Amino acid sequence: MNTSDVVAILAENWDMTHAEARDFLNVITQTFTENIASGNSFSIPELGTFGTTTRKKRKSYNPHYEQYMKLPPKRVVDFNPSKGLKEDLKQVDIDDE
Repeated sequence: MNTSDVVAILAENWDMTHAEARDFLNVITQTFTENIASGNSFSIPELGTFGTTTRKKRKSYNPHYEQYMKLPPKRVVDFNPSKGLKEDLKQVDIDDE
């Protein structure tokens, strides 16, 4: 599923034009991005919780140069699925995909 698919679904379900649905989607994603960038977490019921976590510094191997390199700590987006989403995924038959 890509952005145009999401826009089409929003437009169809909420009886709005594709331009209005695209603007709505842009506002939602901008709000989520600003919230996460400021270090806050937020939950979407039946989906999960989005937040940030910090990866520790670590050593990694670069096969191109055949040497180890040190990677600094890094702040990354973290997602924890809700219990309902986990249960829904258990119900999906692997052969259906």
